[in-house]
Amino acid sequence: MVTPAQHKIYEFIQQYIGKHGYSPTLQEVAKGIGISPRSVSLISRSIHALVEAGWLAFHKKGYRNIELVSQNSNTLLPLLGRIAAGTPIEAIPDQQALDLSFLLNTTDYFALEVKGDSMIEDGILEGDNVICKRQNTAKEGEIVVALIDDNDATLKRIYYKPESKITLVPANARLKPQIYSANRVQIQGVFVGLLRLGGKHVDSLNK
Repeated sequence: MVTPAQHKIYEFIQQYIGKHGYSPTLQEVAKGIGISPRSVSLISRSIHALVEAGWLAFHKKGYRNIELVSQNSNTLLPLLGRIAAGTPIEAIPDQQALDLSFLLNTTDYFALEVKGDSMIEDGILEGDNVICKRQNTAKEGEIVVALIDDNDATLKRIYYKPESKITLVPANARLKPQIYSANRVQIQGVFVGLLRLGGKHVDSLNK
């Protein structure tokens, strides 16, 4: 998770490279964000954190060796703290941010609008937009996008029992699990979270 301080450093580096064509020194970064040029160890740690997060990279050894990887600076959603949905709790600001840039990677992720109520007991409601990671395998019990007989797609929990079968289990007590021969089911993606846009909020986003 990229912190606001790291994001500020990233923005300065981005602007500096755009203006000069090469990256700033650690001292220039410190001065540019308004802290002491002596705080190079803090700047260095933050830059390494941005490299680990995939925002920056080191293109060579030596002087001015930072390059931009991700420029999705508008995909940070401020995380200001926690709020109770039950008994009230003290509101304590939290200086962090949710990095949503991975959702824009259309190679790995896709979204589907939910129709029906088969997954309501897992908190997935009709009209929700489920975010899925594109893959053709899944672990026991994961929620998957399953294609049946190359025709019908469904969102269900997957189980590999009984032997040589695949069981797709709804999260609705009124509905029964469906059992298929393994060759009839293709996994197209695994559920990672959902956007409930009608409620103007993000319910869950798990990386």
